[in-house]
Order: sequence, then C-alpha cells, then structure tokens
Amino acid sequence: MKIAIIGGGSAGWITLSYLAATIDCELTIIHSNEIDPIGVGESTTPTIKHVADTVGVDEKQWMKDSQATFKYGVEFLNFNNIGSRWVHTFDDMLPHQTFHRPITENGKDLYKKELTSVDYFLKVFGKDVAHYNNTHGPQEYLIENEISPYSKSGKSNISDYPGYSYQINAFKFGESLRVHTDKSKYTEIINTVTKLNWQGDTIQSVELNNGNKIEADVFFDCTGFKRLLIGQLGTWKHYDELINDRAIWGPIKNVNSYKPCTEAHAMPHGWIWITPTVGQLGTGYVYSSKHQSYDSALQTIKDFWTKRGHKFEPLKSVQFDNGINSNVSKSNVISNGLAQSFIEPLEATSIMVTCVTVRSFVNLYKKQLLWNSKKAKVHNRIMHKFIDHTRRFVHMHYRLSERTDTPYWREVGNDPIAVQELCDYIKVLETSTFLNKGETLLNQFNWVSLLLGYNKKYLNKLPDISDEDIENYLHYTKMIIENYKHTTRNNLTIKERLAYINT
Repeated sequence: MKIAIIGGGSAGWITLSYLAATIDCELTIIHSNEIDPIGVGESTTPTIKHVADTVGVDEKQWMKDSQATFKYGVEFLNFNNIGSRWVHTFDDMLPHQTFHRPITENGKDLYKKELTSVDYFLKVFGKDVAHYNNTHGPQEYLIENEISPYSKSGKSNISDYPGYSYQINAFKFGESLRVHTDKSKYTEIINTVTKLNWQGDTIQSVELNNGNKIEADVFFDCTGFKRLLIGQLGTWKHYDELINDRAIWGPIKNVNSYKPCTEAHAMPHGWIWITPTVGQLGTGYVYSSKHQSYDSALQTIKDFWTKRGHKFEPLKSVQFDNGINSNVSKSNVISNGLAQSFIEPLEATSIMVTCVTVRSFVNLYKKQLLWNSKKAKVHNRIMHKFIDHTRRFVHMHYRLSERTDTPYWREVGNDPIAVQELCDYIKVLETSTFLNKGETLLNQFNWVSLLLGYNKKYLNKLPDISDEDIENYLHYTKMIIENYKHTTRNNLTIKERLAYINT
C-alpha cells in the first residue's frame, strides 16, 4: 500500500514515524520548509510516550532534542473559585478485587471490571481530591517533591498504566522523529501541492509545484488550518460552547523549572499556561475576544509575569476556531492534527488526538491489511466519539466553576445542571475500561477527579459496600501510599535526571 502524508510539522512527522514503525507500506511525506508551526501544544499526555516507544527513538535522545521535561499532570489554579487548586494526574482506577486478596497475588490475575477504587473512594471520602490522587498513584506526590520516574540505577519504577508524559517543544519533537526515523522507510519531498486529482470522493494523485505527480492509496492531510485535502470532503463544525478563540504566547527564557506538571491559571477572561521545558518556560494566554481585546489580553499576561519577576515578550498570537470536520476520514483521506479538529489547549488534547488518530488507523488497517471506504467510516466514527468525549471533558472545566467575578465567568460557569450531568456521565462510564500502557481514555477516574477537583459531591446512588470491605480498602490504600514512597525513595530528582539526559 502507498501512503502519502501532506504536510510536516509535529502532526506530519508523528503520523509518518508511527506508520513507518507499525505497518509495511510505501511512505511519502510532502511538505514545505516554509511551514509556520503553531507551537502551542507543548504539554502532552501519556499517549505520546506510546508513540515514541513504538517508533523506537531513545527517550534520552528525543527528550534532549525537544528540550523535554517530565509531566505527571496539570495543576489547575483559581478555576472553581479564586484560591482553588486541583491537580489532574495521570493515574488510574484500581480493581476492587485487589483490596480483598493477598498482596502477593497482585499482577497474577486479570481482574474483570466490577467495582473499582473510584466507587470505594466516593463511598468513604466524598470530596477530598488530594487524598483521591494519593490513593490511586504516586503522581501528585512526585509533583510535590519534583521526583523523576527513574531510580539511580536508571530504571523507571512508577506504573506504566497509563505511565507519565512530557512537556516538550512540539515542533522540535517532530523534527527529532524526522531525524531518527529510518530513512529507508520513507521518501521525503520538500515541495508544495498545487492540485488534487479526484475520482469521486477519492484522491488519485496530487500534483506538485515542480510538475511531478504523486499517486497513493491513502492520503493523510496534515496541512493544519489550511485543510487542503479534507476541507473538500466535509464542513467545519464549530464548537459554540467553547468561547475562547484567541491565544498569545512566548517563552520566558533562561529559566529552569523542575516542576513536573503544567500549570493552568484561571484569569478574569481566560487562562494562562506555564509549561516548563529545558532552559525556559513556555507560557501563553488563552482568552475570549468577546470579553477582552488583544491589547488588554497582552497586558494581562505581561502583568502576570511582572508579578513573578519576569518580562513577557509575545512571540506569536493566533485566532483559532474550536471545532471538527464533519468528516475526519472519508474514502482514502484521513485528516490529522489541526487539519482535523481543534479543542482549545486546556488539558493538552491536541497532540493526544494526533497520536490516537494514527494509532486507530493502524489498528483498523491491520485487521485485514487493507483500507477502503468502509474502514474510513469506522475510523471517522471512532474519532468523532473520542474527540466529542474529550471536548465534553474540557467544557466541563468551565461549566463547573463557581466564579462570578467577571462577565466571562458568569457566561461560561455556574451551569445549574452541570453537576448532575457530570454525575450521570460518571454513571455511564461505569463500563469504561482500565487503561493500557501509554493510553489516554479519560475514563471514570478522570471524570471523578474533575468532580472532586471542583469540590462537588457525587449526587447519584452509590453501590452497597460492606464495612469489612471498606476496612480492607482503607488498609490497602494506606499500603499503596507507603509503597510508592518506599519504591521512589532513591529516585533521581527531575533536576538530576534532566542533567543526565542533556549531558
């Protein structure tokens, strides 16, 4: 099978490198060196680790190339109200059977999905989000103490399910994949597509600026907001409920932070991110032009950093349109990256969706080693469901807020039905599965974390759990906390591990 990827950037090179590592095909990537990378998706989820590991690029190498640091979650400040704090970590729920079996048997059984630690926690503790995090895994503890996932002997000793993630320079990550993917597995063409040759809704070939014609069985559209291919196969569906539509960003240079999480600071008309990478802080302000002008927004982020002793200089600004193509995939065209969909930067969903798109394509293709319109319809349905689920999660970050201090927050927050709707959705997610290695599903664990992070109580009926079972649960979770403190006692700090990586 011949596959052509149109467009470079992080989406193009993630797509190409993953395809090169997972299926036998003839690969071509066509891109222009004049591409202007957006560069706002510098916070990631564990799915990126699955992609990098599958591609086979050494973590030490690509982290060095992309100025990467480690990430265990997102710290949300002032979102529910001024002074509130919630950390959304990369941990997962636990099967309840573990609480009632000898600890030596753990890892020897594949537990079926029944009750989980989420049900037990809601039954016993109710609303304490910090304790919720600590009884499900070490990641908030690792954030607080700036501990790396590696012991001094060089072994990763935190759970692989789902694992940890990174804060990166997204464009340089794509370039690292470009450099380290086996050149014999693909052809790179630096040129511009000038014409698409169609037969119905199928692209037969593309013509380049130099007159050459490139034929393929499948085309990936990674052309960003241009949507050069997929834009002719569907319409753009705008997410009306997500009102942020502008962003200003730039680096705070010559600063090293070893905090292994992304910070999200709610502001009067949007929010500011802080993403540590090696040698600098990536930062930007996402806001609503309905409520704030560019000049006022720029002053907001400048004042934010002035109070922290730094001068902010804007590198770029962008107007964006939250939404998704009516057809993510159709016939032999698959869109990826910004050409496909865009949910605002909260929760680092952009690169995650890019990784899930190509991963889902590979899983479908491998079933019969073919691609056709039927497969495209299935892929389209999978991705729409995944992206809609993710969009709903992001939107709930605003709907649950109790802030009323500005017209912006009065519009986006204090939704009277949000808590009940969230609790009902958590009930639906009782059928969600445990996470696999390097996976980002936003299952029941994440949605309950969101509920607790906004200091809300679960409103629906909880299952009956006996006093004896609760006693076992309390003992087991106490042992969990002691265990991860013990197993990470000799881990390198983030600072020490980054020094090793960047020597």
